[in-house]
Amino acid sequence: MRRLAPLALAAALGLSTGCFVFDEIDKGQQIMKQHSGRHPERQAPSAAEGAEPAQEDEGPGLLARIQAFWDQRHEEAAPERSPDDAIVTCDLGGDTTFTYQSDCLSRGGRIR
Repeated sequence: MRRLAPLALAAALGLSTGCFVFDEIDKGQQIMKQHSGRHPERQAPSAAEGAEPAQEDEGPGLLARIQAFWDQRHEEAAPERSPDDAIVTCDLGGDTTFTYQSDCLSRGGRIR
């Protein structure tokens, strides 16, 4: 009997600690809700009535704006040419092509 009483006491305390843990978790959740910043009484009256606020057209989303920025930064710019660099007829290796004068000369062609 002397051995049975401490075992029964240990079992009762062991099984009751689970309730204590769940009570503390519930109290913690209530405290978090109080300090979360989402209070129904602080919401705008239109949100409390269920009316949807008018959404502004803010344009493309964040990913689309990032993609557009990336494409703009990394697109190949057309080479800047001097105003006197005209398009000419170029004989290059037996073929006749229309290229800029500087391109024709740099490729070893003859201007016609």
